[in-house]
Amino acid sequence: MNSLPNFQANSHAFVSELKTRARLLLPLLQAQNAAAIKRARILSRQHRWELPEAWQLRHCLNLVAADAGFDHWEHARQVLSGQAQVGDDVGDFWRVDEVGGYTNHWYASYADAKACLMQNRELFLLPYRKQFVLVSLDYLRTSGLDNDSGVWDELQHDLVQSYFSAAWQTLALQRLQKSRIDRFEKLWNVNRVLLEMQSTDAQKQRVMRSFVQDGRLLKIPEQRKKRLVILQWLCDQLEPERRYPEPELNQFFLRFHEDFASLRREMIVNALMARADGVYWRIMPATPA
Repeated sequence: MNSLPNFQANSHAFVSELKTRARLLLPLLQAQNAAAIKRARILSRQHRWELPEAWQLRHCLNLVAADAGFDHWEHARQVLSGQAQVGDDVGDFWRVDEVGGYTNHWYASYADAKACLMQNRELFLLPYRKQFVLVSLDYLRTSGLDNDSGVWDELQHDLVQSYFSAAWQTLALQRLQKSRIDRFEKLWNVNRVLLEMQSTDAQKQRVMRSFVQDGRLLKIPEQRKKRLVILQWLCDQLEPERRYPEPELNQFFLRFHEDFASLRREMIVNALMARADGVYWRIMPATPA
C-alpha cells in the first residue's frame, strides 16, 4: 500500500504530537486554568503523582501521556516508537470511553485471543494493558478506528501481531487524532491556547515566501506554527461543502507537493479535515455566538 506513511516519519509524528500537547498545556497550568488544573489533579491522583509547586514541561509530558492512555511519558515513547513486546503493558491507548458498553471478548493470553479471531474473522484483535480484546466493526466505527482503505486487511484484523507495521501506524495516527478531540481539547480546555498559535498576517506572509514558490510547496515546515499556515493555505483551496474521496484528495495535494500522504495526515491530525469511509471534507471553524 504505497499511501501508507513512512515508519520513521510516523514515529516522529507520534512523539511530536504529544510534545505539542504538553507545550499547549504548560501555560494553562501555569495560569491555574480551572479545567486544566482539575484534569491534572485527576490524572495525578490516578497515577499517584504529587502536584508540583511550579508546573514544568516534564510534568506536562507525563500528563499528556497519561491522557492518551499511557502510564507516563517514557511509557508512551516506548510504545509509540515500536519498542514494546507482546505481553508488555501497552496502556489503554486503543480504548475509547464512549464504546465501553459494547460486548467484547477479553483474554489474558494472546494465543487464546488469536485462536478466537481465527474462528471469527469479522472481529478485530486489540491490545489493552497486558490483556487482549476482540471487538466488532461497530466498536471500530464508534471509536473512529474504522478504515476502508485496506488497512485492517493489511493487519489481518490483528493490532498485536502487526505492531508498528505501516498499517498499525496509520491507525495509531487516527487514534491520536481521536484522543486529541475526545480527551485533550475537550477536557483540558485548550481552545484559547490553540488560538494563540495562530500567526499574524505578517507572519503568514513570511512563511508563504519561505515555503511556497510558483504555487508549489518547497517543503513541509517542521515547526508546527509554520506548518499550520501552510496547511490552512492548502485547506482554503478546498471546496467547503465538498466530499473528497481519498484518491481525489491525493491528486489535489500532488499539485503542491509529492508527499501527499503526509499532507493528508497532517490535515486530520490538526483537525482541519475529517474523514469517514475513505471520504474527506473540510472542518469549517465555528461562527462566534
